[in-house]
Amino acid sequence: MDILDPTLERSNERFNYVARPGSFNGLRIGLIENTKKNAEAVLRRVAWQLEKQHQMTLEVLVHKPQRAPLKDDQLEQIRKASDFAITGIGD
Repeated sequence: MDILDPTLERSNERFNYVARPGSFNGLRIGLIENTKKNAEAVLRRVAWQLEKQHQMTLEVLVHKPQRAPLKDDQLEQIRKASDFAITGIGD
């Protein structure tokens, strides 16, 4: 078990965020499913709604073990095939 102490100093890690698109129409969706019960069903439902409302397309779905990072080939697959990714859990 990890215990987080809010009184300890943290390094200030900076993130470089990509610019938001001007329109959502036509974007390619990537899904990252972590094998929890119902995770894939929930993610597919979200993607389906985005396809309906914004003419997006589901391009890639990768499966990863719970609490494990994506493998390099999975990350590359997401990068090449999608404009953004949604990750989710189930239960």
